Amino acid sequence: MVKKSKGVQWFSLIGPKVFGSRELGKTFISDPGRLIGRRISLSIIELTNDFEKYYMKFTFKVKKIEADKAFVDFDGSEVMRDYLSRMILRRIRRIDSIQDVETKDMVKIRVKGLAIIPRRIKSSIQKKIRNNIKDILKKEVQNLTLDDFIKGLMSDEIKNKVLKEARRIYPVRNFEIRKTEIISK
Repeated sequence: MVKKSKGVQWFSLIGPKVFGSRELGKTFISDPGRLIGRRISLSIIELTNDFEKYYMKFTFKVKKIEADKAFVDFDGSEVMRDYLSRMILRRIRRIDSIQDVETKDMVKIRVKGLAIIPRRIKSSIQKKIRNNIKDILKKEVQNLTLDDFIKGLMSDEIKNKVLKEARRIYPVRNFEIRKTEIISK
């Protein structure tokens, strides 16, 4: 026997301006006060109908409620684990970079990058590549607002700039911004 809960309300999840302030989905909850701060993860396919970026998902956080609408803000992105595991094969080196960067509109973001190198290389070259990636990401993110950064993530614009610059040092096979997190607004 299933109990029916009383006082359950449905809320439409309204996305940020970057996604056209449209409805991203619906959720229900009995106490609307508990909805603020809830995180929702959506695939980029659900957001943009772009099947090329099937491996990326965005996380949103509910910031405010008005009537039956819950407004969400961008909270981060992540590349799916199975996509990363297909990139990292035997005898292939990975170079991870993690850094906190501030956008032009004063939003602190933690950006985690991953570069794939086809073979074993000296640690000095690895360090050079990692520092180069950090410099490029810092320069790119500091010149963008949060909305522009999100657009750059979706269009691979930032990724391609990093790849182009890193390949000047060593033939990098692939680069991906594997995770982003909003630290503070």
